[in-house]
Amino acid sequence: MTPVILVCSQDAELYLLLAYILRSEGYEARLGASEGDVVEACGSADISAVLLDCVSWPSDIGRLCALLKDTGASVGALIGGDMRAQHLQLIKAGLDECIMRPLSPSKLVAFLHGIKPRPEAVVLPGFAVPSEFEFEPHAVVVSGKRVILAPLELRIFKFLLERHGQISTRKQLLEAVWPNPHVVGNRTVDVHIGRLRRAFAGFGNLRIRAVYGSGYTLEHHGAYSSY
Repeated sequence: MTPVILVCSQDAELYLLLAYILRSEGYEARLGASEGDVVEACGSADISAVLLDCVSWPSDIGRLCALLKDTGASVGALIGGDMRAQHLQLIKAGLDECIMRPLSPSKLVAFLHGIKPRPEAVVLPGFAVPSEFEFEPHAVVVSGKRVILAPLELRIFKFLLERHGQISTRKQLLEAVWPNPHVVGNRTVDVHIGRLRRAFAGFGNLRIRAVYGSGYTLEHHGAYSSY
């Protein structure tokens, strides 16, 4: 399968140039023209890496880079010579490669060749999954009902399930799940936990409970039924 590079840009000419270079190197280019498009696309395992055009991007590129790194994707940023402050923000957010504009094709190719495989949501070794759970690449099936989850949230759920009945601190979740935990704050953990709670709200015997001042614990009791 042809690896896909997500190009985050609002510059049509630059996108066409990047798409041409990527095709010549054996990659497929996919355009992300808004933050919503980008975050949604990176929830797919099809995306191998991201190229962020910082010159044309209208919103906070440091925050977007941190969101992208949360998904485990390699991120390369195309920046202008007058973007020193933004460059520092990107480094703090976990940027993998900085590529100066005007574009250097050789620098871009070097980034492509250095792309690391994204972490996959797989069952941890030695962990016996309860029979009512079945994990898929982008979902978990609970007693026959499929719940679609983003890759990061799938990893969070597996970690909590492995430790069901125990309290998992935010620090433990960050270190176990995020590829770059040092650039992610506790608030990010809370946001993803909130999404998981909504995703599993219809299951009567499954609950992700907040433990004040400590973290989160997953509680489940026997076979599952949905409301």
